[in-house]
Parts: sequence; structure tokens; C-alpha cells
Amino acid sequence: MAMRDGFLAILQRHKRWADIASILSTVLIVGLLCLAAYLADAMNISETSRLGMYIAMIGVVIVVCIWQAAAMVAASVESAFKRQRDEQGPWG
Repeated sequence: MAMRDGFLAILQRHKRWADIASILSTVLIVGLLCLAAYLADAMNISETSRLGMYIAMIGVVIVVCIWQAAAMVAASVESAFKRQRDEQGPWG
């Protein structure tokens, strides 16, 4: 049970930075797409080009998923190193 609690603590720590990175990247991507949509409206760009820009919003979901997956991988690697260090001792 202690091993499980240790992993959860590590996961929570890595999840915290992944959440912050997800929020920042979402704000950046949405801001850039809003700016592009505003400029497209000002320049009277065709609807098909606008559709392509809006489809690019899928990038927001992909970026958030990548950040969350990176947090899980980082937590798993840290947990594995910690477990190995605990089993082999400090001079293992």
C-alpha cells in the first residue's frame, strides 16, 4: 500500500505541472486562432479557409493530451527509479 501511496503522490506532483502547461498551451492556441479568425474576417477570406482554421482547434485537444501523457510518463519513470533505489539501497 505504501508503494501505491508513493506513486499517487508522485503522480499528483507531475499532474500539477501538466495541468499548468495544458492551461497555458490552451490559452495560447485559442488566442492565436481567435486572432487568425479576426484577421480572416477583416480580410474577407473564404469559408473553406476559415473551416481549415477551425479544424486546427483539434490541435488544442491534442496538445492537452500530450501534456497529460507526459505527466503520467514522468511520474512512472520517477516511481520506477525510486523503487529501484529503495530495493538496491543508496549505493546499489
